[in-house]
Amino acid sequence: MIKKSVPHFFTSLNLLSGCFSIYFAYIFQFETALVFLLSGVFFDVLDGLFARLLKVESQLGVQLDSMADMVTCGVAPGIIMAQLFVMAGNRPLEIAISWPYNNVVEYIPWVLIGFLIPLGAAFRLARFNINGSQKKHFSGLPTPAMALFFGALPLLFKHPTFSFLKPFVISNLGLIFLTLLFVILMNANFEMIAFKSLRTGIIDTFLRILLVVVAPLLIFLFGLGGISLVILIYLIFNMVKNSVRRIV
Repeated sequence: MIKKSVPHFFTSLNLLSGCFSIYFAYIFQFETALVFLLSGVFFDVLDGLFARLLKVESQLGVQLDSMADMVTCGVAPGIIMAQLFVMAGNRPLEIAISWPYNNVVEYIPWVLIGFLIPLGAAFRLARFNINGSQKKHFSGLPTPAMALFFGALPLLFKHPTFSFLKPFVISNLGLIFLTLLFVILMNANFEMIAFKSLRTGIIDTFLRILLVVVAPLLIFLFGLGGISLVILIYLIFNMVKNSVRRIV
């Protein structure tokens, strides 16, 4: 009984990390929100690892894992994106409601676009459950990669090297483009490198090694904001890999 509960314990930590990330994103503490996102992704890796090592994989674990991922890698980055629309300078609208109660509601319409991210993540996770574990390759961008990209994005533009891009990216047009792009990438039928299986060919192995070498360097140079650059390079590597395979 205890052995079966070990993966569920880490899944629960994943879910709680996602909740904490949402809270800190809501109060614009993006550094702390990203730390909890990273923690959630780490616990997500551990729950699957222990489930396989202890041979206690179950349908309950699969469902719990997806629900936890929906919070950590779906709702949390959606909240971060919604807050970025606020940072873009959008002002709230006031709407008077007379029924079923008298009230004045203030909201920023643009933030609703940010919630396309959890919607896209929900479809991605549902497809993942239906199509299997995708051990050799991912089909579409994994939700943790998407979540870490948006979680690190506010920190990237705090770095002097990339601060000049902030007015262009943290704008309605830039944020809409990124939202739609990543929703499409998550749900595209596009083969992407996975780290669960290392027996997928020389090209995949080379790109994995290159990514492992480049990632710490970017994070060292640009801080946690460099995680966004790592995800972009991961996407570029996959585009190159798929292009080479078509030519060959």
